[in-house]
Amino acid sequence: MNGRNLNQHRDGGNFGNRPPKQEKKTFEQLAEDVRKQFFSDTFSELLNMSKASNLDQILKKIEEFVSKEGTNLTTSQLRNIYDKAIKTQNVNELKLIRPNLAYIAGRSSNEKEKSLLAFIDLLIKSVQSDEQVKGFKTFFEAVVAYHKFYAKTN
Repeated sequence: MNGRNLNQHRDGGNFGNRPPKQEKKTFEQLAEDVRKQFFSDTFSELLNMSKASNLDQILKKIEEFVSKEGTNLTTSQLRNIYDKAIKTQNVNELKLIRPNLAYIAGRSSNEKEKSLLAFIDLLIKSVQSDEQVKGFKTFFEAVVAYHKFYAKTN
C-alpha cells in the first residue's frame, strides 16, 4: 500500500471529506480549555465569590458556561456530585469527590459533558483552605441553578 493510510488519496487528502482523527484530550486539557474560554479573567475569584466586586460578571460567565457545556449532563448526575460536595466540611473531603468526577466523565461520550466535569475537578484542585471549600459550594450552587434552567428535562 506504499505506506499510505487507507483513508488517504495519493495526494495526501482524505477520502469522503472525513476529518483527520483528532487526539483525545486529557481531563486536564478539557478543564484548561474551559478556564480559558469562560473564566480567563475571573478564575481566581470563583472560590471567593461572596467578596468579589464583579459578581454579576462572574455569574454571567457561570451561566454561559453551564448553558454551553452542561446541558447534556443529567440532573441526577449533577445532583449526585452536588450532594456529596455540599456535605463536605474540609479540603480533603472535597478532594475525595474528584475520582467520582473522573468516573462520570469516563462513562460519557459527550465532550461538553466531560468538559464541565473536568472544570469542576480543576476548581476542586485549586481549593486550599476550608474557607475556599465554602466558596466552591457557592460556585457549585450557581452551576446547579443554571443547569436546572438550561438542561433538558431528565
